Amino acid sequence: QSLCKRKVRSSNLLESTMKLDPRLHHYCQNITRGYLNDVVEMYSLLGLKVVYIPENKDWIMVAQEPLQFAIQITQVEDTLISDVELKKRAHIAFLSDNPQAVIDKVEAWAKGKSIKFRQGGWSDIERYFDLPDIFTNFVVEVMHTSIEK
Repeated sequence: QSLCKRKVRSSNLLESTMKLDPRLHHYCQNITRGYLNDVVEMYSLLGLKVVYIPENKDWIMVAQEPLQFAIQITQVEDTLISDVELKKRAHIAFLSDNPQAVIDKVEAWAKGKSIKFRQGGWSDIERYFDLPDIFTNFVVEVMHTSIEK
């Protein structure tokens, strides 16, 4: 398929998406206070960029272009949920041709910053990672693209 046809289809998809009412805008994640810049840096490894910073700088929104959906990362004083089985109930999912390579990249980054890291999975193609001292009540899932078929 030509690049031109893909751009037209992408443009048409964006136009039809903008007509949805209501339409999905963002998802909010709670993190331990003091780690906001670290989480933004971690999400940059997954291709997300900062799209909004409020005046109080207590939270930041990141997004992955051209998607019209953002993640709001909010610093809180909440007690961390240590049980990963509970945390797995709340997750945001990414697609990748190589989920384990994505998780390995985040693990290497975390290790380089002395940030505690753990990983697991529901299956070989549905993996997750957790920064247990930072993510208060969620994990990040990375699924193989074959899940879409």
